[in-house]
Amino acid sequence: MKRRWRKPARRTAYGPDHNRLRRILRPEVEAGMRDCAYCGERIEPGEAWDLGHAENRRYYNGPEHARCNRMTTTRAMRHSREW
Repeated sequence: MKRRWRKPARRTAYGPDHNRLRRILRPEVEAGMRDCAYCGERIEPGEAWDLGHAENRRYYNGPEHARCNRMTTTRAMRHSREW
């Protein structure tokens, strides 16, 4: 019998804590009740979203539009809000 190998667990910031927090936030985000932690605009129902990390990946910023979360550093710097 040929042995099947499982894909190894990702050793990134997308572990069980990440998945648990996404499950907790999903109902509010999908109902359009949450704003993007990056740009501050509403995440519309059905819109793609990610759970955004802080730069050091030690904590989560919160739900973000997929487009905001996946920007390259150069684009993000150009579009970032003034703090």
